[in-house]
Amino acid sequence: MTSSRDTIEAAFNQRATTYNSNSWHIRYAERLVELAAPAPGMRIMDAATGTGFAAIAAARAAGPTAHVLGVDIAEGMLTRARQSIASLPMTNIDLIKADATALPHLPGSSFDLILCSAGLLYLPIQTALREWRRLLKPGGLVGFSTMKEGFPTAARLFREHAGHYGLSLTDPATRLGTPTRCEQELRDAGFIPTDTVTETIRFSRTDLEYAWQAHTQGPHHDAIAALGPEQAETFRAGYTSALAELLSTNEDQVLNSKVIYAFGRAGRQETHTQLPAQLAETERPGHST
Repeated sequence: MTSSRDTIEAAFNQRATTYNSNSWHIRYAERLVELAAPAPGMRIMDAATGTGFAAIAAARAAGPTAHVLGVDIAEGMLTRARQSIASLPMTNIDLIKADATALPHLPGSSFDLILCSAGLLYLPIQTALREWRRLLKPGGLVGFSTMKEGFPTAARLFREHAGHYGLSLTDPATRLGTPTRCEQELRDAGFIPTDTVTETIRFSRTDLEYAWQAHTQGPHHDAIAALGPEQAETFRAGYTSALAELLSTNEDQVLNSKVIYAFGRAGRQETHTQLPAQLAETERPGHST
């Protein structure tokens, strides 16, 4: 289950000040945009835009005649996004504070492309995809990214250590963690799956310095908040020590993570269920630095 809107908003407001320090988020978002290949003049929405990584990449790729709308519920993240955008020579990005799964003030068929980099993890999947289906023009493209089930290793280690404190945490990547599941979710929402790309992304050692914060202020926020201060601190110390030890003995296992980029086309409402799905799963090396 996803956390409540208020919980997610509070967690990402807390993470806003350090979110841009996670370099892999930037590469993850830019790769999603690269695969989506936005054309000049497109109207694009970046759902759960965070600090604007995908919105900025999409605006740059589609050029000054395009328009990008970034949507997020966390004002702290949007503040950081505005700061980043203000430092760039572009004027074709607007940001709004809103729930990206419910945008009744936006008319249907408003966008050519809707992107969601890493954010669908925190949202009710079908509610989100169906709303984005409404907002896309016929033939428009939706694209999202997710971790493959069981990745990253640092998150799996976190869940294992949580078990020592009576917490049974499920893998939040499970719901979308295979190409088949991504494609089925797209079909269930009325999309025609097109490309499903599995790649490897590599974290930096600096990224891992924020692992504890990412897990405790992410999908497991509610469970961790139930621990007392002493328990939480003991958990933190044990987890960070174990992560450092694993990093020293098997760096590639910790730093490399499988990710999925999934795309689907919006067919016409009355005909999309009869159209054949075009599936293309590929395995490619990561574009990490």
